[in-house]
Amino acid sequence: MEIVLKIALYVHIAAGFTALTAGLVPMFAEKGGKAHVFWGNVFYWAMFLVALTALIRFKMEFRLIFLAGIAVFSFYNTFTGARLVRMKKNLAPELIDWIGAILTIISALAMMTFGVLAYQKGITFYAILFNVFGIFSLLMATEDLRVFSGKKVIDNTVPFQARYWFQNHISRMGGAYIATVTAFLVVNNPPYIPGLVVWIAPGVIGGMMIGRTRRYYMEKAKSKL
Repeated sequence: MEIVLKIALYVHIAAGFTALTAGLVPMFAEKGGKAHVFWGNVFYWAMFLVALTALIRFKMEFRLIFLAGIAVFSFYNTFTGARLVRMKKNLAPELIDWIGAILTIISALAMMTFGVLAYQKGITFYAILFNVFGIFSLLMATEDLRVFSGKKVIDNTVPFQARYWFQNHISRMGGAYIATVTAFLVVNNPPYIPGLVVWIAPGVIGGMMIGRTRRYYMEKAKSKL
């Protein structure tokens, strides 16, 4: 078993580094071009391996429980980011889409539960992290279920919603890459930077960049009307 865990760790590190480097290319390459698609696929499967190996190394310890939760959160971002490109405007979900959203909600609720347990044990650091990422996971997956079930209607006559799949492709893939950057910074965290800052700052900064990118493409779509 120790050998399996050691191999999983090495694969996890290699896949994480691959995702960190490959994920940059689709951001700057021509959208829909060969480089964008190829390196996007490399990033996708690297993130799959990151998530899989994180789950293999799961143990009932706050640190590893949290990493497993982040693995689900980051890969769900990657998975839905890729699925949105395939579904595009009709947003017709398949069984795998429903399963992914439901599993992510279960993971989110579990993270929030462990956040309460961490708080009760006086471990404020993990109490905050579990709840922050748990809430984000819950909101993301429940929004998807609302769209899948028709409770949230996408009006293709509205410029922003007409590009719903594209806008959310940006958000989800961007969110997955933020998770990769966060993991890299945590592992190589300088001792003079508080751990909580390293965990949350990439999400705040990256979220602002994603919002700016979404606005740019929304304005670009409006200008063509």
